[in-house]
Order: sequence, then structure tokens, then C-alpha cells
Amino acid sequence: MFSEYDVIVVGAGHAGCEAAHAAATMGGKVLLCTMNMNTIAQMSCNPAMGGVAKGQIVREIDALGGMSGIISDKSMIQFRMLNRSKGPAMWSPRTQNDRMRFAEEWRLDS
Repeated sequence: MFSEYDVIVVGAGHAGCEAAHAAATMGGKVLLCTMNMNTIAQMSCNPAMGGVAKGQIVREIDALGGMSGIISDKSMIQFRMLNRSKGPAMWSPRTQNDRMRFAEEWRLDS
């Protein structure tokens, strides 16, 4: 009657989607629980990925095999390199994304 899962992820925000993807990539049987299927990986009213702080996190997730950067690239409307007037250590990539397409790509790719 009850299915067995290796990993159960509660919440389908950005972190939950990354956790479910990581567990599934390692071969685990994963259950991702959410209250609303339409809000999986929903972006805020400012649909940006990147910037000085968040950009560092996105690059670290990407280095570990995560999907946030890939999904951002697929749903990107605009790309901008921030802080170009400063030195290269301060340059920071940022994308503006289509909110609906971002969530759709998460449902398709993960």
C-alpha cells in the first residue's frame, strides 16, 4: 500500500528541488512533497539569479552538479555582468528569468 523511498524532500522551493535532483542523480528513489504543483521552484517578484552574493551560491551549486545555473540559462530573458567598473574579483553575473519558464524547466529537467 505504501511506497518506499530512499529520500523524502518536503518543500519544492529552490533548495528542495536541488536536494531532490541530487538524491535522484545518486540513484535514490525520491519523493518531493509540495502543497501546490504550480509553485515548484517559484521565483520571487524579482526573478533574478546571480548577483554578488546569490551568484556565488549558484556557482557553488553548479560546481557540485546542481541545476540552478542550467535552469537559469534555459529560462533567461537577459544577462548582465554587474560591477564591471570595479576589478574582475567584483564582477558578478546575473540573469533575469521568465518566472513561468523557470518553474516549467525545473519540472521538465529534474
